[in-house]
This record gives sequence, structure tokens and C-alpha cells, in this order.
Amino acid sequence: MNQLLPQGPNVFHDRDIIQDIEGRIFVVLGFIQPENYVLAFPKYIPDPKGKWATSNQRYKRIFWGGVESVSKGMEVIPQKYLQDDSHFGTKLVGIPTDCISQHFRPEIRLKELLKEGFDDHLEEFVVKIAESLHETLDIPFGNLGVAGSILWKGHNPAFSDINMNIYEFEQSWLLQENYEKVAEENSYIRVRAAMEWSNSISRILERIPVITKEDLQLLFTRRKAFYYDEQCVGITPVLRPPNIPIIHQNETYTSISDSPTRITMDIENVDYGLFHPGLYEGYSKPISDLNGGIIKRIMVYDGAFTGLLMSGDRVEVSGIIQKVIPNQESDSEPFYQIMVGTKDGAGKEFIRLLS
Repeated sequence: MNQLLPQGPNVFHDRDIIQDIEGRIFVVLGFIQPENYVLAFPKYIPDPKGKWATSNQRYKRIFWGGVESVSKGMEVIPQKYLQDDSHFGTKLVGIPTDCISQHFRPEIRLKELLKEGFDDHLEEFVVKIAESLHETLDIPFGNLGVAGSILWKGHNPAFSDINMNIYEFEQSWLLQENYEKVAEENSYIRVRAAMEWSNSISRILERIPVITKEDLQLLFTRRKAFYYDEQCVGITPVLRPPNIPIIHQNETYTSISDSPTRITMDIENVDYGLFHPGLYEGYSKPISDLNGGIIKRIMVYDGAFTGLLMSGDRVEVSGIIQKVIPNQESDSEPFYQIMVGTKDGAGKEFIRLLS
């Protein structure tokens, strides 16, 4: 059984799935995780008329992407799951570890499929993709996993997506730089074409109408995904210790204002831009509201804008400016970042390329 109950800090990784004691399904959110609760967003809840089903329960989906969807999900969960998180300086969904009944891990689920075989064509595609990545790029199977509804066995072969994970910093970048090679050496796989992101772009425009279609099309020329037999396969990079650059409570964030600010930044370092949250380092021009201070980091919790920037880019960013205060044990000095993907800025936060 793909179940692991909490055993200490750093047990839960981005894109793991947890089920609470009342049957709700949550997706773990990001690599910055506290010890006593798990930052996650509710995605499925039990419903006898739901389209998703396991062997003994039907579910309906309540998350469809974006911060607003997370906020609506807060309305259907217990108040004790709403945490005043001191690291982020805001109220977040955090499931107490003693309220978790099951923990589904993508790498364990893939291991089961490789060992025991598949029951439908979606599970078969997962196995074939994993074997192709292993054979072409020598990526260990232990660095791959299957996420989404296939992970908790709630998928429907008629309409479910295929979502996979790749783990650790070096393996994630190896894949990022070799999508074309994998497609060239495996005739049944192709890289998703730029024009095939149109539906994704339309959904983003619906929730972020302040950015243009042209801006998103330019960004999405850099988005990577595979097609296997006309089934899109998204593969998400996930960090594990000791590669995690920010540990919960190592720094704290204080928002300078409640509404988004637009700034221009020159990007210098994108090492952690692939992951969630995405981190882009660089510098802005002096900001008058910060008494001439500059912003040195973009932190991205909106997955539409992760993994798309390169060193040397100049970008316009709309987000919440925050002061980052390292903890007392750190030698680092306080600095400013801009956060993209906040509740306060929902519908108004974005990144677009200027050069």
C-alpha cells in the first residue's frame, strides 16, 4: 500500500498527495514545509456523484488552478487546517500531521507500476515514459514518480491526465536540457509544440486578465512537456533534501503592501526557477517605496510562471513586495523579494518578458 504516515520533518515533498481522516485529498504545496503541519491545497472531496473514484469512494474536484481556486477550497475544510504561518506571514492551508490518514508518494507508486505491471493505458504510458528517461538519460527510476490522480488510484482512463515528477536538482536540469534528445531517441514520444499550449494559455488569461495572450505565448515557447500517443505528459521537477535552498523558519516574510506592485528586474540566476516555489535571483532598479532599496529575488507560487526564465532576461513582474528577514542564526542580511502567487494579488500577478 502506498502509505507512509508522518515520521518527522522533510517527510513531505512537493506534489505528494495526502488524505485526511475525513477522506479529503490534498496536494502538497512546495518544498518549504513546516514540521507540525503540511502546507497543501485541497483538490478532491468525497462526493457520491463525483467523476473520480477509487474502489470504495467517489470524489469531485474542487481545485482547477490558481490562487482563487485555493481560496475557495479553504471554505470546505476545517478551521483547524487554516494556519497562521509565521514563515510566510499569512494564513495558509496546513493539515496537522495527526489529521493525515494516508500519504501517497509518487516514487513509490511508480515503483509499484514497474514491479507489478499496469492496469490501463495511462499507467502503461507512465511506465513507458519512465523507461525512456532511464534508458536515454540514465535517470534512476528512484528519481522518477507518478503524480496526479494516478498516484492515489482515483484516475479515469477516459479523461485523466498524466502527471509525473522528476526528483533532485541535477536530474531535473538534465531533463530540462534534453527534452529534444529524449524525443529524438524514442520515436513514440514527441515534445509538445508551442501552438499546443493554447488551452493552457486561455485558462491563465481567464484568471489573470491583466497579462496579454502575446506575453504568455512568448513565455510558453520555453515550456517543456511530452506527448505520448497524443496524451500530454507533464513532468514536474521536485527538490529533496539536501538540495532544498530554503527551510521553513530559516527566514520570514513581511509584506510591504496589500496590493501588487509592478517592477522591472534583470535576471541573473535561475538555478531554482524550475521548482516550486520557483526562485529567480537578480536585481531591480531602486524602488522609491523602499527608500531606494532594490528587489533581489522573485518567489513564484503560481506554476504558470515557473521554469520559464533564463539568465540575462529582463522581465516585468507584478506581485507583492516583501521584506525577507533571515533568522538569527544566519549571517545573511535582510533583503527584498517580490512574490507571485499570493491571495491578496490574485488575478493581478504575473511575469512577462521584456527582452
